[in-house]
Amino acid sequence: MISSVSPDAAGGALKERLRQGMTARRVAVGLLVAIAGIGSIFWAPLFALLLTLVAIVGSVEFAALAKRAGAGLSLPVALGGCTAYMALAFFQQMYRYEHGLLAMIIVGAIVLGLATGFDHFGARVGWTVVATLYLGKLLSYLVVLRQLPNGERIVLWTVVIVVLTDTVGMAVGLRYGRAKLWAQLSPAKTWEGAIAAFAVACGVGTITGTSLLVGVPWGFALAFSAIVSLAAQLGDLVESAFKRDARVKDSGEFLGEHGGMLDRFDSYVLVGAAAYVTLLWSGHL
Repeated sequence: MISSVSPDAAGGALKERLRQGMTARRVAVGLLVAIAGIGSIFWAPLFALLLTLVAIVGSVEFAALAKRAGAGLSLPVALGGCTAYMALAFFQQMYRYEHGLLAMIIVGAIVLGLATGFDHFGARVGWTVVATLYLGKLLSYLVVLRQLPNGERIVLWTVVIVVLTDTVGMAVGLRYGRAKLWAQLSPAKTWEGAIAAFAVACGVGTITGTSLLVGVPWGFALAFSAIVSLAAQLGDLVESAFKRDARVKDSGEFLGEHGGMLDRFDSYVLVGAAAYVTLLWSGHL
């Protein structure tokens, strides 16, 4: 069940909830999720299956958000589209079949949208297409990266940057945060946390990128780390915008005290595409 909250009253309450949430159980669940996620990177099929699970559960949560926002979406289209995107990415067939898949997603959203009535028809079609591309297309870039010859190292490097961005941002924000980053959208986030997260992620990311783990020039390592860290923070804000539209504080309860699947993996949604485009445009693919 998704609980509602007034955005105006969320600031101090959310900070207090985060402080109280740092319990042994919460830390244990967080460590298990982190171990499963990082461990899966070393076996490509498991990594693809994990991201497929994230996309599927995320789609169910997204459907609940859409319903709370007064629209709803065609869940079968979102589930099928997300699964198909992951399969195409894993089998390296994206360039061959993606155009047909996208057409099927749009047509499917329209047909099922008509079948469920005319009220909020446009909104339902829009939410369906957005959910499928947001969770299927964007997350599939992480699978595409993992399928590269040196994909294991690239994905591990990317995850390190995201983890540092999330962890440092929360820790510094809770301890030293004063200036709100975007109070109406995400009341608990602060400029202090965002800047510290960006700085630490860039520093450690650059060191990691120039090390034997990846072995790229320091200038590219810095640029890559900066883009990935910004994408992680933007992804967090985007998911907050969806929740604000639905007037909820968590996307679900799939991970207990950590909230829903979207709450835990929102930072990764935009990261794969950002990392892929950076590597492509810089000639590192």
